[in-house]
Amino acid sequence: SYLQLNITKTKGLSKLYKELDLVGHHVRTRLDELKRQEVSRLRMLLKAKLDSLQMDHTSLLKQFEHLDPHNQNTFEAKDLELLISTATKDLENYDAERHEEFKRYEMLKEHERREYLKGLDQEKRDQEEKRLQELKEKHRQHPKVNAPGSVAQLREVWEETDGLDPQEFNPKTFFKLHDTNEDGVLDEQELEALFTKELEKVYDPKNEEDDMMEMEEERLRMREHVMKNVDLNKDRLVSLEEFLRSTEKKDFNNPKEWETLDAKPLYTEEELQRFEAELRDKEEELKRKAETLHQEQELLKERGKALEAQKREYQQVTGLKTKNLCGSLVGGGSKWPQGHTDILI
Repeated sequence: SYLQLNITKTKGLSKLYKELDLVGHHVRTRLDELKRQEVSRLRMLLKAKLDSLQMDHTSLLKQFEHLDPHNQNTFEAKDLELLISTATKDLENYDAERHEEFKRYEMLKEHERREYLKGLDQEKRDQEEKRLQELKEKHRQHPKVNAPGSVAQLREVWEETDGLDPQEFNPKTFFKLHDTNEDGVLDEQELEALFTKELEKVYDPKNEEDDMMEMEEERLRMREHVMKNVDLNKDRLVSLEEFLRSTEKKDFNNPKEWETLDAKPLYTEEELQRFEAELRDKEEELKRKAETLHQEQELLKERGKALEAQKREYQQVTGLKTKNLCGSLVGGGSKWPQGHTDILI
């Protein structure tokens, strides 16, 4: 997008990116690895809950801290429920943080767009505004996006990704194919992988008008939509039973039209103004830190010069004393100890 193309044109932008901890297009957010670990933890907990075989409760206890505070000696069913509840809550928090991080990213883009346009003369500003508007319109021109989790969306994956006949679509077989780790559930990563074909209709990394950060936010929205409608017990995992039940709903065959990110504003003008005030505060803080650092560097230079002057003065004084001592010894007729006459040579 224009933000990436003009990233070096706006003073201080790269510093602000680092300051705000925003990531580039080829790197997922800092929350993703934490989320992967959390999903893995949730899968293990579900397996423990469903597993009828004897398990090592002690080793499980060592991995988690969210236990019943009234019972710290034995592992009970209530403990497992608490662990699952906490794990799902953690994942909800990660999603909320990612939404907020993306919102800040979009506000930063708009801030930089406005600052960039301010620096142009009227003629160039009009040309650039027209170009940016054309890019927006071009981005909106894409094939229809199927609602995530609908029969149309799943059949498209079945046909184009799995290479199977769309007329032979079978929900149970589809579930088994995409339960890639064969643990009997579709976790968040397995669900999000199903939306790649839909996202490719809207986003292409080679196009200036398409932002891959927006694509990942769209992926997150799609997964949340499916979870809301399919995950009946709210454990952040989709079981085969839940998946098959979702295919019996009216929305499965006749869903509402899916609205992409650009259909609604992501923030208000007031929110943007508050964000810009925050940016100004951060910029002032960076300036103060830079000025303090500069002053410290100047002070160190002055101290270095003073030390160098003291060193030269010391060398001059000691050199003079040595010269006077040698002259006194020679001029006074004093004799050097035998074997040390070479000192004066």
